[in-house]
This record gives sequence, C-alpha cells and structure tokens, in this order.
Amino acid sequence: MSFWVLLACTVIVEVYVLRRLRFDGYVVAIVLTGTVLCADYLTYTDISERNYDTSSHVRYIQSIAQHLRLPDVYDCVSCGHPPLYYALGAVWSKVVLVGGWIPFELGLQWLSLLLFFGFVVFSLVILRSCIDRSPTLWLAAALIVFWPSSIINSVRVHNDALASLLMLAAMYFIAQWDGRERARDFYAALAASALSLLTKSSGYTVATTLVLFVILRLRSTGLRREAVTRCATAIVVLAGVAVLAVGLRESRRPTTLCQKVLGHACDGRGVPSVPDTLMRFISFDAPDFVRRIDTVPQDPFLNRLAKSSLFGMMDLGDEFDGERHEALAVLISLLLLAMVAACVAGLPFLRRARLRKCRAYLGAAVIMFVFLVAFRIRAPNGCHEDFRHIFPALVPFCLGYATVVERFGRLSKVTDGSVGRVFGWLHRAGVAIGLTMVLASAAFFARLP
Repeated sequence: MSFWVLLACTVIVEVYVLRRLRFDGYVVAIVLTGTVLCADYLTYTDISERNYDTSSHVRYIQSIAQHLRLPDVYDCVSCGHPPLYYALGAVWSKVVLVGGWIPFELGLQWLSLLLFFGFVVFSLVILRSCIDRSPTLWLAAALIVFWPSSIINSVRVHNDALASLLMLAAMYFIAQWDGRERARDFYAALAASALSLLTKSSGYTVATTLVLFVILRLRSTGLRREAVTRCATAIVVLAGVAVLAVGLRESRRPTTLCQKVLGHACDGRGVPSVPDTLMRFISFDAPDFVRRIDTVPQDPFLNRLAKSSLFGMMDLGDEFDGERHEALAVLISLLLLAMVAACVAGLPFLRRARLRKCRAYLGAAVIMFVFLVAFRIRAPNGCHEDFRHIFPALVPFCLGYATVVERFGRLSKVTDGSVGRVFGWLHRAGVAIGLTMVLASAAFFARLP
C-alpha cells in the first residue's frame, strides 16, 4: 500500500513542477512514463542489487541519524566520502519516515527517485535553453529519461544520486552565466559547485569548470573590477569548501593526501590484474563491446566506460538473464555506437553560434572525462572506470545527438539534389535510432508477461 501512495505522491509532484515550468504535455508524458518504469524497476530491485557498497552507505546514514555525528573514516567503505548526501538521508529518515509507515530501505530508494527527478528537471531546462524545436526536445528528453543507466541509477541508494543532480545544476548555471552574465547565475553555479564538493569528490569537475570559465571571462573583459572580484570569490569559496569537505572526515589513523581528498578510493582496493598501457586507454574493441552485456577486467578503458554508461559495472542479476535481454543488450550496444558515429559525423555541420551557446556543457563534459582518466590512473580500480562518476555528461551527449539529427533535417530542406536526399535520410535514420534506443531500453527493464 505504501508503494502506491509514494507513486501517486511522486506523480502529483512531478506534474505540478513540470507544469509550473511550462513544459508541454508531451514532456510531462515522457517524464511520467519514465517514472512509472523506474517505479516498476524498484519493485523487483532490492536495495543491495546493482548497487555499490550498499550496506556502508546505509550505515553512514544511520550513524548520523542515531548519533548526530559523522562516523570515523574507517568505520565503513563509504565513510571517506563528504557528508552532505548522508546528512540528507539521515534527515529524510527522521522526518519523512517517522512512524514507520514506509520501510526504511524503500524510503531511501524513494529519496533517490526524487533526486533523479531533480536531475531530469535540470536536464529539461538545459535542453530547452539550447533547442528551438519541440520534437528535438522530446527526442533528447526521452533519451535521457529512458537511458538504461538512468533507470538503474534512479533508485540506487548512493551519494551519486545527489552528486549527479548538483553537478548538472552547476553545469546549467555556468552555461547561463556564460551566456547572459547575470550575477545570480554565477552565484547559483558557485553554490551548486560548492554543495557538490560536500557530496562527492566528483564535484571537483564542475568546480574546475566554473573556475576555468571565470578565468576565460576575466581575460575577455580586460581585468575589470567585477570580473576580478568574481574570480577571487570563486577560488576562495571553492577552495574553502574543499578544505571543509576534507576537514569534516574524522580519522583515528593517519591518512595520505590522496585519501583525504578521494577517500578510500586511494586505498589500493581492487587493482586491475591487467597493467596499464597507453593502448589500454585509447583502444576500443567494437565487436566485443556489442557481444557482451557485462565487462571484464581485461576490457580496454573505453569499452568499460561505454558499457557502464548503459548497464553499469555491477552484475544485473537473474532478472536480466535470458535470450530476450541478451538480444536487447546487443541492440542497445549497437544503437549507442550508431549514436556516437552520428555525433562525430554531424559535428562539422553544426553552426558555430550553436556551439558557442552550448560550449559550457561541452567543456564540462570534456573536463569530466579528463578527470575520470586521471582518477583511474591515480587510483587504479575497476570501479573507477565507471560512467556513473561522470553521469551528468549523459545530458550533453543526448543534447548533441538530438541537435545533430535536427541539423540533418534542416540541411535536407535547404540543399538540393542527391545531397539533400542524403541529409533527409540521415535525419530519418537519426530519429529512428533515438526512438529505438528508448523503446529497447524500456523493453529491457519492463517486466513483460
């Protein structure tokens, strides 16, 4: 009974928020359908399934809720993380779950689902700020909402749930400030970046993005007083918050600088059996990527990153065994490769003004990738090749794909002859690939009779 009450409340909240933000009925329908699919996924997903160190995340939350203090860094695997997500989980469990009308674990999964809705909302406002035509927005929105790892992450009890939301919010406000130079957007970006640092070390990516764009603005404005003040403010605030995030972690044993910043990621756990070489980071085995739904330590870095962007790196479990899921996994993998190829092929045809408008999102995605590679090299661990660390990069990718498909359609109308027909074919193929990805992902996770 509590599950249906939660689902009804979630739907009501989503409809209210989306209509207040003036999204049309198609967008509302896409989001609500995605929510129902995620809720269905929740019904057959235990809190420990397809999750990372679940018990330690729960223990961190319970430690704050019961003792009103942070645990020692070595009390659990996740205790080396900054505390914001766990403090939120503790408050949530004390206020929302009072009286026991919702099971504790279900309540935490519901919190993740609401945080994922926040991620979707920021995705939608980003798409609306960069896309002119409604059908293009609908395609990009459907790809984000129904992306395989979106469904997996939507109910996962992990600090990634809050970190991804805050990182995406920071990206949005950085882009708004870069385009309009409004002070409120700068301070909103600064706040979101600071909060992300207090949630997970992944927040260093958006903090770096903000500082770099502030420096770019400083150079373009010729060292004006206002620009210098903002640059100094960003550096001082973010540096102070980073020090605070490190200082909040209590430890009964000495820790290295890497452990202070990145937590237990620097403990040397799970070191891959395959030695790192340059080829391991730049090669990609396409046939093997398509054939297998899972990853193995011998896979190249790009294979593991791309596959984790679809199905994560955890065992999907018995629910996803069988010929249907194997066939759908092959199809989804092929579709991802086709989408990447379309983005690469369409990049030269995009207008410079469009790229300028979205440069903050592209820059943030590049910085996230660079940080992920550096993180993997500094702390060699199979889990550190996981796309979940840079999950907000999914939004610029889907935005880029939908924009490229739209551009093909426009070129087909202004180009005569066989070239115009080729662009028309590419446009129709791009739309078909995107819609097939959405349907294949939904079929993969939906429980069919």
